[in-house]
Amino acid sequence: MADNDSTMEKAKGTAKEVAGKATGSDELAKEGEHQQQKAQKEQEADRLTDEAAEKKAEAQGHEGAEKKHQ
Repeated sequence: MADNDSTMEKAKGTAKEVAGKATGSDELAKEGEHQQQKAQKEQEADRLTDEAAEKKAEAQGHEGAEKKHQ
């Protein structure tokens, strides 16, 4: 999920949580909390995927340099 999508989902979750608390709807408040948690996990997964891609690119760069020196 793109970062903007995750941010939007987190905002929607916050709105649901606040609306649930304001109206006394525990179900809506919990739904909002879960939506926020899901968005946070998706953002973390995206970050880790990007980090892994960077590490892989670094490793491939080092591998190419090693072959030049052989």
